[in-house]
Amino acid sequence: VDGIKNFWTPERESLLESYLSGAATALSNLRLLESTKQQANVDELTGLYNRRFVEEYTRKLLAMARRQGHPLGIIMMDLDHFKEVNDVYGHEVGDRVLRQFAKTVTHALREANVAARFGGEEFVVVLPETLPQGCMLVAERIRKAVERMVVPSGTEKPLPQVTVSLGIAVYPEHGSGLEELLQASDKALY
Repeated sequence: VDGIKNFWTPERESLLESYLSGAATALSNLRLLESTKQQANVDELTGLYNRRFVEEYTRKLLAMARRQGHPLGIIMMDLDHFKEVNDVYGHEVGDRVLRQFAKTVTHALREANVAARFGGEEFVVVLPETLPQGCMLVAERIRKAVERMVVPSGTEKPLPQVTVSLGIAVYPEHGSGLEELLQASDKALY
């Protein structure tokens, strides 16, 4: 560190080193905290938000929708016959399907929409300020994109075409709370 001649005495250098060491530790802790937050909110395999995050986020969106009198759409998605993919091709190929599905869904959405892995092969999309017709359009766009999706099997056996079942529910038409909307969209999926 440059400075006035004879400014950097051994005591001052020691004090500066102590401050810098403390700052480095604080920055390292901030990075670790940010990484931990990311891990707590994001599904490691797919890179989508996880169930815990999307439930918390959707509850906040529902509160805003109630106050502002806006709709809130939910699309529940389930990959068809996914257990068979895992059984026949193995979990590595199944994981590849899940990752490709996540990318496909993400590309089919607007920035304001949020996709999350809800568990296993079940996913959810949250659509702020979206009426049932808009949810249907998004669901159909996702369905078609998944239909065109190609996932290399990495084996001699070609993978069967991946398909997805989707169900929609919209606040307030199909429920006033998150659990009601999730149940309605899950029921519509079947």
